[in-house]
Amino acid sequence: MIDQEARLRHALDAALERYTERVGEAFPHEVELRINPQDEFLAVVYPTKQCITIEATTGVVARLEEAWAATLSLSKALPSGSQIELLGRTDHVVDMALRWLMQHELNHVAVGHFQLTAGAGIIEGGGDTHFALARQKHRQTSLLDALNIADKKLASLCLELQADHDATEIVLGAYFNENHDLFRYYAICVALVIFVIERIDREQGNQESSHPRASTRLFMLLAYLAELPLIPAYKRAAKEGLEQIPEEYLPEELEVQEYSRAVVGPVFAACQIIADAIELPNILEELGGTEAFFADIQKALMDGHGEVEDFKTECAQQWAELKPLNNRLLEMLGW
Repeated sequence: MIDQEARLRHALDAALERYTERVGEAFPHEVELRINPQDEFLAVVYPTKQCITIEATTGVVARLEEAWAATLSLSKALPSGSQIELLGRTDHVVDMALRWLMQHELNHVAVGHFQLTAGAGIIEGGGDTHFALARQKHRQTSLLDALNIADKKLASLCLELQADHDATEIVLGAYFNENHDLFRYYAICVALVIFVIERIDREQGNQESSHPRASTRLFMLLAYLAELPLIPAYKRAAKEGLEQIPEEYLPEELEVQEYSRAVVGPVFAACQIIADAIELPNILEELGGTEAFFADIQKALMDGHGEVEDFKTECAQQWAELKPLNNRLLEMLGW
């Protein structure tokens, strides 16, 4: 068993390697990892003149280990057909979760979030302020200062969803029919991080969280998974300048159904186990039940957007609330 500091360093190295592999070029900045031997779960990313710095506590590893141990214990107590299906060593889930967390931090940089925050660091867990350096006495004016009060409160939630999306896209990789087991496995690792951060926010009584609800982040994750088999067709049509996607570009319906049975359904079921294991029961209420949850995902994928009242579940409603501002922020960054 490697120690906690080594796991964090290995996770960053693996995230940087994966970034290069998926993006086609190396991460454009030097990255320094500072590890603090503290029990609290805290990760912060911020730029300096020389490099990008990620600060992380050893408590990040400990809390993920603790949550995964509780999840495994609950899973093993279930009937065999209802247990979380894994790949390889059971403790490797924590390592993959750490890789996604590091990829998330890197993508705050890659998307350009520090152009919006004027260099203020961004926190994962352990804090009650949107930006770690926002309390600096002489903080520079940021582009976010031009937003109205309501949007300013929601801006950090959008930045988290953006980093979530890009980190998940990089970690999961391109769609291949042979990789269903890997997609399921990686998505479960991502969900573990999301739920642990939610748990920590609740423990600390953070009334004004800088993150969307875990259920909303799960909604985004499952929506991405549901769309994943179609993405190669989208990209091919876009590359060819087509406004409509030819039917022959899309995967066979049977393949999509098999993918859904092997990936989307099991990930949703695993998330319910994780939520119960780390005592986040009302997450399931926010998901609204399997039928409503997936109906909202289908609506989001088909329409691309909708009014808040068009959705049935709390998680989809928060997504719909954030979508217009999220699009504006991406436009401000040139995306």
